[in-house]
Amino acid sequence: MDVTWDPAKNEKNIRERSLPFSLGGVVLDDIQRLERHDAEHSTPKQDRWQTIGLAGKVLFVVYMERGDVPHIISVRLADPEERRLYHGNREIFPEGWYRVNPSGTGNA
Repeated sequence: MDVTWDPAKNEKNIRERSLPFSLGGVVLDDIQRLERHDAEHSTPKQDRWQTIGLAGKVLFVVYMERGDVPHIISVRLADPEERRLYHGNREIFPEGWYRVNPSGTGNA
């Protein structure tokens, strides 16, 4: 998926976490990804979304929409609970999480 990001924040993320923001696009292409609205960090002018998905490893991505293109804000390794949530076979998810494509086939 095409995504945008701030080049300076991307370089900082690569230095600190060894994860480029381009992996956020891979996560957003994951048909098994989980997503929830980030109400805590959203504003009336900017909705933020948290996503857990696979890009070689399970990653946690924060993004917002800029027009029709997601803008990556953060990419990090998923913590143990987030990995369990991603790999779990639950139909009801905690804290507002939902599977973007519940059937896990085709496009989300």
